[in-house]
Amino acid sequence: MFLKNFIYVNWGNLPNGEFELGPINLFSGGNGSGKTTAADAIQTVMTAAHENLFQFNPGQDETTQRGRGGKRVRTLASYVLGCDDGSYARLDTSDGYLAAVFHPTRGETAAPFTAVIAVRAWLEPGTHQATARQEEAVFFILPGVALTTRHLQREDKNGRYVTPLEHLPGLLTSEFGKRAVERYDTKKSYLRRLYAVLRGRDDQVTEREAVAAARAFSRFMAYKPVSSINQFVAEEILERRDLGEAIRNVAGQLKTIHAMEREAQKLIDGIAHLEQARGHAQGYIASWVELNALDYTLARHEQLQRQTQYLAAKHEQERLQQRATELDDEIAVNTRRIEQTHQQWVHLEAQRQGVDALRRKDALEGDLRAAGERITQWGRDLLQQDTRARQNAGHLRIIAEACLSTSLTNDLPALAKLDTHALIRDAIERKKHGDIDLSRLLQQDLTDDLSALEHYLDDARAAQQTHNRLHAHFHADDGSGRSLRDQLFELQGERRRRYDHLHAQRRQKLSEIERLEAHRVSYPLYVERALAAVRAQCPQADARVLCDHVEIKDEHWQAAIEGYLGGARFSILVEPKHEADAIRIVRALPGRDNQARVIQGHKAGEDAARIALEKDSIIHVLNFSHAVARDYLVAS
Repeated sequence: MFLKNFIYVNWGNLPNGEFELGPINLFSGGNGSGKTTAADAIQTVMTAAHENLFQFNPGQDETTQRGRGGKRVRTLASYVLGCDDGSYARLDTSDGYLAAVFHPTRGETAAPFTAVIAVRAWLEPGTHQATARQEEAVFFILPGVALTTRHLQREDKNGRYVTPLEHLPGLLTSEFGKRAVERYDTKKSYLRRLYAVLRGRDDQVTEREAVAAARAFSRFMAYKPVSSINQFVAEEILERRDLGEAIRNVAGQLKTIHAMEREAQKLIDGIAHLEQARGHAQGYIASWVELNALDYTLARHEQLQRQTQYLAAKHEQERLQQRATELDDEIAVNTRRIEQTHQQWVHLEAQRQGVDALRRKDALEGDLRAAGERITQWGRDLLQQDTRARQNAGHLRIIAEACLSTSLTNDLPALAKLDTHALIRDAIERKKHGDIDLSRLLQQDLTDDLSALEHYLDDARAAQQTHNRLHAHFHADDGSGRSLRDQLFELQGERRRRYDHLHAQRRQKLSEIERLEAHRVSYPLYVERALAAVRAQCPQADARVLCDHVEIKDEHWQAAIEGYLGGARFSILVEPKHEADAIRIVRALPGRDNQARVIQGHKAGEDAARIALEKDSIIHVLNFSHAVARDYLVAS
């Protein structure tokens, strides 16, 4: 990778703009023209201005980074405020940006990227001299993006202005996408990612590698008088010889030799075991050959037996085929005989129809069969009506008992009227007089005398009239636009609804009692139903509730934290690979049951990884028994 473009915005006294760099670049100019300022900007991007790593080149006879002889040192804040020999070009709080655009060299396959350092500084008034103070520093890596000056210095109808630091992340994300904007709030995390992407990697190098690379770059950038080329090479290019490493290498080689001796002994023992195994294998092979020869002999014997059985079955098949042919011939002969017999029967039937007495006998027999069928049908209908009458009598007794119930007559006063009770008693008494043993009666021959059934018929008609009056009484309008039957149905529906409501309350109370006995939290009803649906349709998701995995160590914070979380503490935790299925199941629930929230654990983990907790964060007073629960609350 090589540095192709470099963008300066509010850096020293350099004009805001973009500078294109080539393979070899020469900075030339008089004193105070900005050569050191431009070089220090490159050093800042490569070292993040990390303590003990960067060394801004001294100017105006400055000899060290910390200053000597009363000289003022150059700092990141002073560069942003445009300090020049104690005077500042920008007196208000200002934002400064340094952006380095890197491109791959020939032969590299990595994509270009941009490294950005954003600093906000302000001027602190002093007794003798104002001091530049750094308020905030943010670092960005933009893989696959080549920034230009217009991204850091924008223009509208009021003129050109520097993009505010707090707006920069949102503007970059909206233009290039969230995946193309990597923000780092610490210098070491920025350096680890910077020197990884310089190598074309998608991860981060170790902190030790990043610090070493930044220090090496800073050494070449820093201004140091050179007395001799040998001293420069020895101190700046070559590293100090560490004999301890050589000693550790020798010790490692000795250990390796000792390990090789042990391995050689193991090989000798292994060869002996292999020789022994070869003898056992040869014996096994001989036994296996003998066993397979025996299996072949048995298979051959069974094959010969099957061949004999096949030949016998073939002979039996031929015999059966011959017998089938004989039977077909017999069937043809019998068919012809049946046709001849049918013709003879038709002839005799025609002769029989010519006799008058036989014709009258046939007609009477037909009338007798029809009358028997009608009597059978009437008897069946009569039994059904008798069964229905007995059922009505049982229902009347139930209604009579209900009319004596105080709770029912209080809700429906019409049942307590005397005419209603009189009709019900009359119907019950009529049923007693009209009882008849139909099963015994239908088995008798009543063709000679039917007078014995007359009084039964009269009683049945009277009972039917009584039932009709009772039916009309229950269906008649009582003046309110509703009949007594309709009022009973409404009362039944009301009592059914009241029973269902009480039954639901009872089940809910039993559920709460079970949870209290098991020391479990009582969840809202929609959370209970969502949990049941996820566990039934996707049991491998291992659905749980957030509040079951969070414990508050300090009781003084209990009410505040629960009040802040509100209904979010009943969010559902599932395994990351089943989050989409769980969300789909909950959203498909009817009514208000789809209000339950399923936490996206993977996204919560990514968000939590980018957050550095403060020392007084409320997270420190919580204990977690589930990793996703902690990530969710940290990200929230």
